Amino acid sequence: MLLGGLGGLYGVTAGPKVLAAPIMPPDLSKCHDAKAPALHDHCCPPYDPSETISEYGFPATPLRVRRPAHLVKDDQEYLDKYKEAVRRMKNLPAEHPWNYYQQANIHCQYCNDAYYQQNTDDVPVQVHFSWIFLPWHRYYLHFYERILGKLIDDDTFTIPFWNWDTKEGMTFPAIFQDASSPLYDPKRDQRHVKDGAILDLKYAYTDNPASDSEIIRENLCFIQKTFKYSLSLAELFMGDPVRAGEKEIQEANGQLEVIHNAAHMWVGEPDGYKEDMGDFSTAARDSVFYCHHSNVDRMWDIYRNLRGNQVEFEDKDWLDSTFLFHDENEQLVKVKIGDCLNPTKLRYTFEQVPLPWLGKINCQKTAETKSKATTELSLTRVGEFGTTPQALDRVIVARPKKNRKKKEKQEKVEVIQIKDIKVTTNETARFDVYVAVPYCDRAGPDYGEFVGSFVRLAPRKKGSDGTEEQGPKKGGKLKPGITPLLEDIDAEDADQLVVTLVLRAGSVTVGGVSIKLLLTDGPASI
Repeated sequence: MLLGGLGGLYGVTAGPKVLAAPIMPPDLSKCHDAKAPALHDHCCPPYDPSETISEYGFPATPLRVRRPAHLVKDDQEYLDKYKEAVRRMKNLPAEHPWNYYQQANIHCQYCNDAYYQQNTDDVPVQVHFSWIFLPWHRYYLHFYERILGKLIDDDTFTIPFWNWDTKEGMTFPAIFQDASSPLYDPKRDQRHVKDGAILDLKYAYTDNPASDSEIIRENLCFIQKTFKYSLSLAELFMGDPVRAGEKEIQEANGQLEVIHNAAHMWVGEPDGYKEDMGDFSTAARDSVFYCHHSNVDRMWDIYRNLRGNQVEFEDKDWLDSTFLFHDENEQLVKVKIGDCLNPTKLRYTFEQVPLPWLGKINCQKTAETKSKATTELSLTRVGEFGTTPQALDRVIVARPKKNRKKKEKQEKVEVIQIKDIKVTTNETARFDVYVAVPYCDRAGPDYGEFVGSFVRLAPRKKGSDGTEEQGPKKGGKLKPGITPLLEDIDAEDADQLVVTLVLRAGSVTVGGVSIKLLLTDGPASI
């Protein structure tokens, strides 16, 4: 990892809003080849010029309840319905908008650049890496679920959620493992989906050597920190704004999307294009995709509840962003983000289950994790800002203010801002971020405390000669919150912090690291 041009100003507020417009549906007649080599770049749907677009009529059904996947494995009546619904979806005519693979291709179209935004010919519609991620996927699952219910004439049908935020649900769901079932997908990493392997939410194509109990603890701590460190500012959890027509922006997903990415990587095949789950163009071909995203959707619902169900972004460019889907009546309908903030409007909820990560967990380093960090650590002298680009993975960063009072913390959250992250677009990459208090100009015996990750999934593209092609660089940024962490590690009076970036996969360059204070929009603590 190369940290180049490290430095920058210590800002005190978020930047001014850029006057733009909400993301609107693309021209469906102009679908083009996607960046999807696993599908030979083809995932466009059949186009019917006579099809009209209607406003969606939200359902008036009784409230449907989504249940944990590991708790429905013994409910044979439910499983029979689920399998039959998917079987019927797969047996529909290939060009029917409800067909299983047409439904899967929707994800490819909007995640792999098959459409340009309205009135542009070079700005893709992209529903990852921003504040669009959670609401778009909420609607995507909703319509998939409603279509399945329609196919079996059951208005109460729901898809389950992969309850990977609890110990009992951290293994691959058994209901997707039967090779004779329509829920089965052979394109998975068989090392992980069998024999009770524990999902690693920091997975980066190298299996964690830690014990199962340690991986479970690390997973729960990661989830707890994701909520705890981002509760006071929604963009830290959900991603940064993206507005119509913006071309040269640095993509910035929230930390929930980072957790979500690890599960995709862990389930998909370890080699080639990482199909199915490990490649966005093919991910929705595996039925576990919807089960996984059902829990991602649940995480957003929990986050909203912890914040008193306040609107995350009082911004028309978010609330009025509009998407197109085929509904359960075979109508092409348009829907807005502002209408999906509460799942009850879509007439579903989640079964209430324990939230172990919300309680007390020992998230201080164990002897096992300390040993691992010390072994990996090679540099103890810490580089300073203002130097020429160097091959450093640790830097000292000045804080904008120390010993902030309680009211100040309620008004502004302290974040690490990592900018100009460049990753080859056809290469998956990940690095983790750790924070510690320095000893003068030196770091301690380990990385410090984990605060967040940067993950970017992308297919590896093969050239005509079979070798991997190197694609253009794509910019991004990351800004994990650290206000609660500084209290936890008694670092309130520190003038500077050591920030360590640990490369886990891929090739990454970083243009700068700074610490900023951003205005909050939610409660300071859980």
